[in-house]
Amino acid sequence: MKTKKILFLLFLPIFTILTSCGIIYSDPTLSLPDNAEEEIAQIVNMMNDYGQFSGAVLISNKGKIIYKDAVGFANIEDSILNTCDTKFRIASFTKPFTVMLILQLVEEGKLKLDGKLTDYLPEFPKEKGEGITIHHLLTHTAGITGESRIPNLIDIEKEYYSREKLFNCIIEKDIVFKPGKGNEYSNFGYALLGMIIEKVSGKSYNELLQEKICIPAGMKNTLSDVNAQPIEKRALGYNYNYFTGFELASFIDMSFAFGAGHLLSTVNDLYLFDQALYSNKLLNEKSKELFFNKYGWHYQNCPYGKGFKKIRSNSLDGSINGFGSHTQRIEKDTVFIVALRNTKEYKKQIVIKWPNYMMSRILAVIYGEEYDLPKKSGAYAIFKTLLDSGPDEAEKLHKEISENQTDKYYLNRRELLFFKDKLNNKGMFDQALNIEEIYKK
Repeated sequence: MKTKKILFLLFLPIFTILTSCGIIYSDPTLSLPDNAEEEIAQIVNMMNDYGQFSGAVLISNKGKIIYKDAVGFANIEDSILNTCDTKFRIASFTKPFTVMLILQLVEEGKLKLDGKLTDYLPEFPKEKGEGITIHHLLTHTAGITGESRIPNLIDIEKEYYSREKLFNCIIEKDIVFKPGKGNEYSNFGYALLGMIIEKVSGKSYNELLQEKICIPAGMKNTLSDVNAQPIEKRALGYNYNYFTGFELASFIDMSFAFGAGHLLSTVNDLYLFDQALYSNKLLNEKSKELFFNKYGWHYQNCPYGKGFKKIRSNSLDGSINGFGSHTQRIEKDTVFIVALRNTKEYKKQIVIKWPNYMMSRILAVIYGEEYDLPKKSGAYAIFKTLLDSGPDEAEKLHKEISENQTDKYYLNRRELLFFKDKLNNKGMFDQALNIEEIYKK
């Protein structure tokens, strides 16, 4: 008992600091300013001007849209602008739709959450699948392999997959742990859920999606993406190359992303989806409890404003080649934020910013908190200046940023070293040495 008391006294100050800083969770009061639309527009437009965001954003409060706009290009080559009706790949925000269709089938008595995978897909090898339930698949605890284990992913995702071919691709992989004994994020697990939906309902995923979700919610622009099919107002996805700028993202056949990331949608449609969740149009109360607290659109503590403050929110970020989807739903204040983008940066987020970079600032506006306006990477500006204008101009820019701390740039020395490595990897050793010399100053 004495030891426990000492430990408690040791950790109490740390816990108090964490709590007071809001690292754990804070419950701010909605404080929407009169000029909220202008402030949010400034954030979005600055990020577009700095090359940090291209896409569409919609924000609502109590059912009323308080901001809606699109920036950047849906097709850079043909100079086609993004609009709020542009269809973006929503990546893993497909999963809540898959969850909802499963829960609807449970409501109808056609599925059980504790039902076995092999009951619904008897072709699945029994030695691998007999212990796997619908619950396991929904919660990524089935032991179905995740894509990070697939060494040739970039090659195999380019192929077209019939349901049979995708099923065979999944069952040839080993189960990575016994069901319920671990956790591994698995798109393949959600592909199996998609197959179960089609098997049990007797309809295609897209047919059931339209019938059970889109039509009741009034959503007219949410559908399965099919590469070969011409789809009006579909955006192209781009990755950012540090040396050459935007380039088309690597190809993925959307049949490979079935059930996990294969849907297209718009910010307008996702707003209608959010609004429908305040009714019983889509799910009954029991199913909504499961949807928000167990399977679908999970609660997370999301940062906002300066410091370490966080707010409880239904939040989900999705990512697929050249696209990202970012959603936040704060039920207590009926706040909804969605940002769909068609530009990404491979692994690092130096030019194209992480979702929280935009979301935390927008939340700060809505909740009356202080925030910093977006800034550009000084390290990247120095790197580009070195390539375009030489070491003297790069050193001059570094000095200006370091001494004046300009409103336009932030300086992160780790990013400078990152670009030094990029130059070395390209065989540009003299330029890398110049970056190292600048870093030391």
